Amino acid sequence: MELTVRIKKRLHRFTLNADIETKSSIALLGASGSGKSMTLKCIAGIEKPDSGVIILNGRTLYDSEKGIDLPPQKRKIGYLFQNYALFPNMTVRQNIEVAAKEKNNVDKLISDFYLNSIANKYPDEISGGQQQRTALARIIASKPEAILLDEPFSAIDSYLKWKLEMTVSDTIKNFGGLSIMVTHDRNEAYRNCGGICIINDGRTEKILNTKEFMECPKTVGAARISGCKNIYRFEKTQKENVIFVPSLNIYLKTDENIRENCGYVGLRAHYFRFDGGENEMVCETERVIEDVFSTIIMLKPVNCKFDSELIRIETDKKKAAELISNKLIKIYIEPKNVLLLE
Repeated sequence: MELTVRIKKRLHRFTLNADIETKSSIALLGASGSGKSMTLKCIAGIEKPDSGVIILNGRTLYDSEKGIDLPPQKRKIGYLFQNYALFPNMTVRQNIEVAAKEKNNVDKLISDFYLNSIANKYPDEISGGQQQRTALARIIASKPEAILLDEPFSAIDSYLKWKLEMTVSDTIKNFGGLSIMVTHDRNEAYRNCGGICIINDGRTEKILNTKEFMECPKTVGAARISGCKNIYRFEKTQKENVIFVPSLNIYLKTDENIRENCGYVGLRAHYFRFDGGENEMVCETERVIEDVFSTIIMLKPVNCKFDSELIRIETDKKKAAELISNKLIKIYIEPKNVLLLE
């Protein structure tokens, strides 16, 4: 299974420039309005790119130069619409049956997607979450070669969300096709997808496997979406693998060779240590924020200017109470955890 997408489409704020090539299920991550949904619609045939190619498993779905533009129904792609697009005059069961390639599989799908109690109800008689589950079941019933999911769990309550996510994850893995999931939740992406593709103002970045994306993102956009809260500009120094961060007035050693086009450094809030090590920073507490299971502490290095940036650290409540009882807090971050970003 393989999907190749190389398309351009002029939009209001920017030109969508999607370059995706994958043999596994991926997540498409980006800010609102970055072009995620438009990319899915172009792949599905709902929207037409201005130029480029889309190839699924060796079949050309779109090629601007060759004049190929298959209609959606011939692309063998399942698309989860944001409004679910259920037939209002059909029951839940009938909505699934109308798309089913194997009619004897409908009962199993109804059970898998927790639709037993509403199988004979119409779309306007069920909740948004139930409509979404029905739409997902209908997609799976059609036996597509690829599935496009635009934030599939956004309208589901937390308990059913977890159960449905496990079902969808198992289905994606077992049906043998590709999937692209648009989500703002990095944890959903990590659990369900083999790779992650960042899209920023319509331009896609290189796909990274999920572990690489979380452990060593290469760009500021990828780092932010992966959850990195501390990102600063840095300057190169004469010393090998040592950078200077002006806004913190500190020097940092890194294990990573400094790439030519890197100009930012990322420091994850939960990577800081308090028991000694390299890259020591002596700080004062500026603010303490109590979270549900942890405590966030905003710190200011003591040798900084008045208007300097802060450092966010996050630790368990017991350790946080111990730290903030001191006038000064010493924090450390290992060179391997200093992220150099483009």
